[in-house]
Amino acid sequence: MKTLFRTVVLAVSMFLLSCGTTLYDHYTFTETLEAKVQTARLIRESITPYQDHVAEVGILKNRLDKMVAYERSKSKNPITIKMWEFLNKEDSSIHKFLKLWEEKGTLSPAFTEEYSKQTDEIFQLMIDYETKKDTESESALSRILGIL
Repeated sequence: MKTLFRTVVLAVSMFLLSCGTTLYDHYTFTETLEAKVQTARLIRESITPYQDHVAEVGILKNRLDKMVAYERSKSKNPITIKMWEFLNKEDSSIHKFLKLWEEKGTLSPAFTEEYSKQTDEIFQLMIDYETKKDTESESALSRILGIL
């Protein structure tokens, strides 16, 4: 009986490891949540002087860099890698936002409110994908990345 159980467990494990996408990763999930919260906080704070938040901006940029490196280190994870690379590009909406804030010094509440909705949606799609790993959430991310 023990041998049969071990054989079944081994077979199921081999099947899951051979799937095209990695399974749920708690680290990716929590770091995505942290990046979402950190980005939202900086967007809200952008109505105040950029110079007051230079360190926080640096921390967010480091988190984006770290997540690209982390996701690249995992196998069978192309959609998540592409999403973090998308967010971390110099011409990404997050980097453009931070650059605009730095150039202007402060941003208007109306602008930040609208921008906040867009970034919140992107991060929520990433969170949904990490928790579900289904075709619907993968398709939503693929549409943003333009790979569909």
